[in-house]
Amino acid sequence: MEIQIQDLVQSIKRDGIEEAKKEADSIVSAAKARAEEIIAASKVEAEKNIENANREIESSKALIKQAERDAVLSVKKELEKVLGSIMAQKVSKDLSEKTLGSLIIAAIGDEDPAKYKVEIDAAKSALKAELAKQLEKGLEIRPVKGMSGMKLICKDGSGFFDFSDEEISALLKPFLGDMKI
Repeated sequence: MEIQIQDLVQSIKRDGIEEAKKEADSIVSAAKARAEEIIAASKVEAEKNIENANREIESSKALIKQAERDAVLSVKKELEKVLGSIMAQKVSKDLSEKTLGSLIIAAIGDEDPAKYKVEIDAAKSALKAELAKQLEKGLEIRPVKGMSGMKLICKDGSGFFDFSDEEISALLKPFLGDMKI
């Protein structure tokens, strides 16, 4: 009888161990399957994040290119405004009626400017002299009013451009707006 009890106990142990192994194998399989799902979902999410980041990079590059263009246009507009003002003053003051008349007729008639070298040189000379006077007085050209940025100023008797990193950054800031990185 003792042998039967031992056989029964061993049979129960074997059955219990086998059942435990099956359950352990099932748990491990389920864990591996879940891990693979998590990894696959993470890869998909990572690819989406990379695509979004690439779109943001391209958008930022386009925004910076646009800001560069806007800054250049702003500088050009400010310089044209200053030079136009100087030219208007000089035309009325320093150019003779004959020189002014010749230049206007040439411009309207679409004539070759090379024919009017003397008149053009006189106008250029007058404009340069007036610009030099304005610089001596402290003329400061800023492409964005009220902001720092690239500037042309006269200091200690000489004019200079400030193109430092800080000044260029300050110049581009209003054109970039609220760019989020």
